[in-house]
Amino acid sequence: MTSGKGLHRRALLRGMAAGGIAAGAAGLLTACDGKGKAISQSTRQQLNDAVEGPVYWRGDEAYESARGATAYRANKPKRYPQVVVQAQSDKDVVAAVKFAKAQGLKVTTRSGGHSWSSAHIRDNCLLVDMSRMQTVEIDEASKTLWTNPGVIGSAINAQLEPLGLLIPTAHHPSPGIGGFCMNGGFGWNSRLWGNGARHVLAIDVVTADGDLIRADATQNSDYWWAARGGGAGFFGVITRMQLQAHARPKVWKGSAYGWDNAAEVFDELMTWACNVVPQIPPHMEFVMSSTANSRETGEKVPTRISMAALVITDDEAEADKALDILKSCPVIDRAQFKVERASTTLEERYQSGFKADPAGFRFAADNFYTDAPTEKLVPRLRKVFLDLPTPHTHTFWFAWGPIKPFPKDMALSMQGPIYVGTYTLWTDPKDDEAMEAWPPARMKELDDLSLGGQMNDENMLHHPQRYFSEEAYAKLEKLRIRYDPEGRFEGFLGKPMPM
Repeated sequence: MTSGKGLHRRALLRGMAAGGIAAGAAGLLTACDGKGKAISQSTRQQLNDAVEGPVYWRGDEAYESARGATAYRANKPKRYPQVVVQAQSDKDVVAAVKFAKAQGLKVTTRSGGHSWSSAHIRDNCLLVDMSRMQTVEIDEASKTLWTNPGVIGSAINAQLEPLGLLIPTAHHPSPGIGGFCMNGGFGWNSRLWGNGARHVLAIDVVTADGDLIRADATQNSDYWWAARGGGAGFFGVITRMQLQAHARPKVWKGSAYGWDNAAEVFDELMTWACNVVPQIPPHMEFVMSSTANSRETGEKVPTRISMAALVITDDEAEADKALDILKSCPVIDRAQFKVERASTTLEERYQSGFKADPAGFRFAADNFYTDAPTEKLVPRLRKVFLDLPTPHTHTFWFAWGPIKPFPKDMALSMQGPIYVGTYTLWTDPKDDEAMEAWPPARMKELDDLSLGGQMNDENMLHHPQRYFSEEAYAKLEKLRIRYDPEGRFEGFLGKPMPM
């Protein structure tokens, strides 16, 4: 593959080779500074020479490949950074931010690229792609580690496994640990251990002025607070994170049930599930989900609904007792699919997550938290669960409660006892407009039941909700003004709080 360092010397017309006519047309626009003035070849070379990693300017032959690689979803957003810097070191990030400041460019950061909204891909910005920085340094004695934000969470746990350690990560195997933690981090055993954000002990961060500092509970603590749940509103570029790990639980055990006649059992099943939430122990993950594809072939079938529970603990009897809660489900004997008290592994759970959201599909998502009474909530959920527009679209209900107050030392501040998210998956670009509109349209219909949304799977651009407490959001905005007065970092894609 040709290095990005010399690509700016290529004729601009060759950008058409990067991704077809549409991508090529975007590539024909040469890179500009923050005032819309073309950046000269010599000025571009200053950035190319200052960083070790590849640099891809708008108009370069491989620009579209570099831009597209920063998003997991196949429907890449039609937003175009002026330049993509694939950083390989702290030094590269410092140089990139200083260059952006000199040229009046906004800055965004990509860790794993799994964000459904792809808030890091913005027009006319400098995008720092952290995926090339891949160090993991483990301190077994303290059960802590230092890692770069672009390291994939499942890859970290693969390195921790021989040491008998584990960190909470996304349920899908592909998200980078940085985006996961910074957006809250609702992952493995989070109901017991707390969110991924809570496991961030310290960060190394490049500020708006291009200074590299360390932040934790005792130094530069405003940055540490904001990194723990501030998401795209964070006012810096994190280059390293120190995370707290746990002893890896010995018992992973689950039960699952499926009903092919979802519409027939939905009301009774979901009423029971909502009412049983207060009984769910903190070491059990309990979900309901619907989809419209065959388990065997993946082809379209009438909407089916599944119930699954996973217990993560060290005690076999404790796991069995927790799973016995499912036996009280009034329609359990009518399930066509049953797996009961089955031992599993983290690796198998990751693959299950990948099967639900496989690579190569086009995606859109939205979600909300609710504490609505069961009798009001269940009838209103029928549409988003049962009227799915494509075979692989799925709606997901998760028992997050009984909730515990979040600590005040992190920006993460939105939660509710029940989480509902919906995810459209499709393959034909002709369906993009309709499928991208479907999740926010369904969630808007439920706004009167919503407490707010979760940023990991949000759709802030098309469906603004409340993503913070009033107190946390006011603090975050105050800190952004203090530490990034020129607005060097892009911030949220959409409104993070209702206006």
